[in-house]
Amino acid sequence: MRELKKLCLHFKIPSQDEKIKLIENIQLYLTTGKINTQKTIPEICKAQPKKNYTLAPQTLILKGSFKNDLKTRMFLKKIVGDHFHYTAYGIDWIKNHWEQGTPQTYSQFASYWQSEYIIRKNSKPALKPEWAYLNFLNQYKKNNPTSSKSQAIAAWKTEREIYVKKIKTILNIENF
Repeated sequence: MRELKKLCLHFKIPSQDEKIKLIENIQLYLTTGKINTQKTIPEICKAQPKKNYTLAPQTLILKGSFKNDLKTRMFLKKIVGDHFHYTAYGIDWIKNHWEQGTPQTYSQFASYWQSEYIIRKNSKPALKPEWAYLNFLNQYKKNNPTSSKSQAIAAWKTEREIYVKKIKTILNIENF
């Protein structure tokens, strides 16, 4: 994230977003010269200030009222089952619906989560591309099964330095 934010600042593009969005914004800028204006979440998807939203299956999941806390997890375990846990894919699903202006209910989220759970239970999901660190560690451990965690972390640091040098060369950036 540190390098991505530096690139955004260098190119004078927005630097406050999730990793994948920063990557997409940088790619857009480098390929088209255009700056992606950050998507705003429509008002229909935002919670009203100071309004108390009850946790119920038909309650809309709204930005500002949705929480990744114990109370919400326990509620979702009630409607999904004890196997429920937050996943990046679940959170992405919620955020994508907000960006599209179609907030979903907790019941709809539970149905989505359960179907994804079944799919992922039968086949191990690939890590998201923006999780470079985890992807690298998994591959490193596979290629070096007797290595220690500290060796893997050292190898990751070396790998990052190589990528940063490549990016600096490709983009012809000296002070980065």
